[in-house]
Amino acid sequence: MIEDNIVTITKKIILSSPKPIDKEEFLKKITEFAEKLIEFLIANGCEKLGHIKFISTTDGEDYLQVSVFNLDEKPSIKGVLRKTFSKVNTTLNIIEFGVEKENISKKIDEEIADIETYFK
Repeated sequence: MIEDNIVTITKKIILSSPKPIDKEEFLKKITEFAEKLIEFLIANGCEKLGHIKFISTTDGEDYLQVSVFNLDEKPSIKGVLRKTFSKVNTTLNIIEFGVEKENISKKIDEEIADIETYFK
């Protein structure tokens, strides 16, 4: 039964950089992150996707949401962030059916490490 295979994961990501982060560059990297997760889920037998959401804020006043609701679609983008910033808080939330939690967590941790290295 598909409900028995439900996996939910929430991760907090705090990126800070000694040089200003451009919102377009950040958006590009978060979108790539989402696309890599989609590829991973498809390759590892995801039966159904509830959602993948990245919600980012620089100071609590602005926010950017990158969402995926279907494995066949590109991520949708809603909201705005300021043009440049030195710190951004992002919450990643995934609900999916079929891929083991440990496998997804490992992939997410790898992608978080990559994005942190990129912005340092």
